[in-house]
Amino acid sequence: MRGIGCSLLVSGLAVLPLIACSGSDGEAATFGTTGITSLGGDDLGDGTDADDADDGSTGPLLDSLAGDESEATGVDTEGCGAVSEEAQNELAPVDIVIIIDTSGSMSDEKNFVQQNMNIFSQQIFLANIDHHVVVIAESSPDGPCIGLPLGSGACPGDTKLPEYLHVVENVGSSNALDIILATHQTWATSIRPNSIKHLVVVSDDDSATGAAAFDAAFKALDPNYADYFFHAIVAYEAPNPLECIGGASCCSGLIPLSADVGSVYLELVNSTGGVSGDLCDQQFGPVFSQIAQSVQANTPLACEWDIPEPPEGESFDPTKVNVELTLDGMVESVFFLDSEAECQGGDGWFYFPDNIDPQTIRICPSTCARTQDAVEASVDILFGCDTIPVG
Repeated sequence: MRGIGCSLLVSGLAVLPLIACSGSDGEAATFGTTGITSLGGDDLGDGTDADDADDGSTGPLLDSLAGDESEATGVDTEGCGAVSEEAQNELAPVDIVIIIDTSGSMSDEKNFVQQNMNIFSQQIFLANIDHHVVVIAESSPDGPCIGLPLGSGACPGDTKLPEYLHVVENVGSSNALDIILATHQTWATSIRPNSIKHLVVVSDDDSATGAAAFDAAFKALDPNYADYFFHAIVAYEAPNPLECIGGASCCSGLIPLSADVGSVYLELVNSTGGVSGDLCDQQFGPVFSQIAQSVQANTPLACEWDIPEPPEGESFDPTKVNVELTLDGMVESVFFLDSEAECQGGDGWFYFPDNIDPQTIRICPSTCARTQDAVEASVDILFGCDTIPVG
């Protein structure tokens, strides 16, 4: 009889197989993606009955169900061994759309924004956050041009995909929210379904579109936009020239820095839990730092894991994968569903984008919420046993 030994590693969202497996007689074992597909059933590949194998020689037994066959699922688990890979959760990806008022009155502010964009990006990089940033603004020299590491620095073509996209658009004093909606098809490919979404508006005026109308229209663009954070760098006051003579704070000499209070933007900030900065202060660095901290604070752990490439000459068997969670010391098996639509507020896991061409493993929203709420959480992805369906 042959003994089989395997060494595997999962690192973050990327599941990296380190496989060194062979039979005691020097023959290679038969694998699926990272587990042994021939472990379930009656044959180990050389005619040996699975019941005669040494317990644990092929990895931990899948103990989700007991007995020869479960009445609930009809899955034969007798003698089924699985190779377990522990996936360590990392932060979910973050996608940020920044729209900058590039009207004539914003010339000074545009320069401040450009100077601080890379600082903002570096803070997110240092936090180890996977991010995409979209800037909607006029191209340089009228608009900002973002250098390395976020942008290319090759102005005016500073786009550097996939991390950074510059949507060239003339943004007026009061139409920033309308421009976000109108340009959606241009930047939608930079927004990932499982990311945390943040919108940032920089303007010295107010919006002609109301907060409630924008909120409804933005969420209608994509179901994944249901939960987003809105941040704004806008004026908290709008002095007239006479107030500037009297020494009002929102002035550059005798010239007002703001056209109007950003009331609509501030309303969106309050309703979504975002942060705001006072345009009149002209201190953009601290404001971007505050937004970066908000991005970090509101970035939960991911609930999705890559499916690793199978060893050379082998193929992935999606019917021999199971998912097991350990939440605050309690182990629980998560049952397989055909799609996210079957979650229906309950627990489970499914393949994304589908079972035909699975790329990742995801858990249902309610399962994800419980995982993120746990003080300590780990995930075991088990390969080699028949997948246990719900029901």
